Amino acid sequence: MRHRSSEACFPPAARAALLGRIVGGEHISDVCVDLGISVNRARSYGRHAPAWGRALALRAGCDPDLEHGTARAYRCRCPHCWAAKAARR
Repeated sequence: MRHRSSEACFPPAARAALLGRIVGGEHISDVCVDLGISVNRARSYGRHAPAWGRALALRAGCDPDLEHGTARAYRCRCPHCWAAKAARR
């Protein structure tokens, strides 16, 4: 039931638009405002759709100014940095 309601609140067209605009260089918060969704909704949808969570993390979570794959890259949400942080714990 929850999955169906999350689909209705964040439809496939909005997900595709969000990823497309992020890849185009726009910031996630600006795109979410334009689409009328919260950043929390966009990020939390990954709990229902893990593939979406990974796609969003790879596109929206990577800061190009950081050295990825290190525990010191605390601001980054990409899978490489998450793995390094988990290994350090």
